[in-house]
Amino acid sequence: RKGLVQLSNATDSTSETLAATPKAVKAAMDNANGRVPSGRKVNGHPLSGDITLSAADVNAFALGMTGDYTLENDKSVGWNWKSGVYNVPTGGASKLILHFNMNIGSCPAVQFCVNYKNGGISYRSARDGFGFELDWTEFYTTTRKPSAGDVGALPVSGGVINGNLGIGTPNILGGSSIVLGDNDTGLKQNGDGLLDIYANGVQVFRFQNDTLESKKSINVTGRLTPTDYGNFDSRYVQDFRLGSYESGQAWMGPGFSDTPGYVLTAATNGNGDELIDGLGRRPMQKLIGNQWYNVTSV
Repeated sequence: RKGLVQLSNATDSTSETLAATPKAVKAAMDNANGRVPSGRKVNGHPLSGDITLSAADVNAFALGMTGDYTLENDKSVGWNWKSGVYNVPTGGASKLILHFNMNIGSCPAVQFCVNYKNGGISYRSARDGFGFELDWTEFYTTTRKPSAGDVGALPVSGGVINGNLGIGTPNILGGSSIVLGDNDTGLKQNGDGLLDIYANGVQVFRFQNDTLESKKSINVTGRLTPTDYGNFDSRYVQDFRLGSYESGQAWMGPGFSDTPGYVLTAATNGNGDELIDGLGRRPMQKLIGNQWYNVTSV
């Protein structure tokens, strides 16, 4: 009817003949005031509809997983992947991969592979655009100490050193040698069965399986007591004696000529006259090295 307006409280009506009541207008205004303007964006994403934000959009660390929440192996995460945390199965358990990617510089990315219950941690780093050229390198920790072989050391149970060894100083003797405190004083193996002692680079003594050889004078404070005196016995006189008796005719006979080493030990007179009838002599003898020798004359 002319002059009459039909009112409606609906806020979703599209009618062109009904007029909105103040209640409907208020409801529409309240709804509009609670919405974000369509021209506004979140980190570059327009709010024209539902949007999906990544960890990078909000400066967060990504939880990197595939659809089944696992990766194939600990090398699956590429050097140029987004930074994040990745899960890797290990046959009944899993590892955690921490991946950091800056994508700039000589080392654009680094990864850490961590086992559960402090079971070890390794790392690998990328080079320029070449990615991870080397395999994982393990950290040594108080719970995962390296063996002697891991660090090139001798085990406490013993081992073999190839080359020279210096204790408290570098070694300049070379070869198979050990120096002590001074770089040219120590022991050196100079061949099969040959052990030499050096002082200030000069050989002073040698040990062999049957000989001890001194290259310098030996000064002894006490007494040298050998177990074999053979070398002394062959040079020193151990005893003296007179040898077998020999007799000769003096009266009307030749007597004795001057014979080296002999001494007269008897003069006999069988008839009581004034003349000696006979002479007796014995050689003077010396004992050297269990052998008796007649004494010679000067």
